[in-house]
Amino acid sequence: MIDTIKIYTMINRDSYNKIYHNSILKTSYNQKDGEIYYEIVNDKLEGSYSSSLSVRVGTGVKYKFVNMYYIEIEGSFHKIIRRL
Repeated sequence: MIDTIKIYTMINRDSYNKIYHNSILKTSYNQKDGEIYYEIVNDKLEGSYSSSLSVRVGTGVKYKFVNMYYIEIEGSFHKIIRRL
């Protein structure tokens, strides 16, 4: 049985900015010189039992989208439907 699915698609800069600025942001950076090593933008799942959705956005490089951004949505469809 498939428990969790992930879908992704291209989004434009405006959509990316709206989601990015309304999400949880995790950043790794060097405090000494302020260099950012990486950023993870998401609204996390509590665990495999969760009926929540994880939403992540980023630059399109991950999926080879040229000059675009992506959105990933991950979750358990049957757990979401069961709560309705």
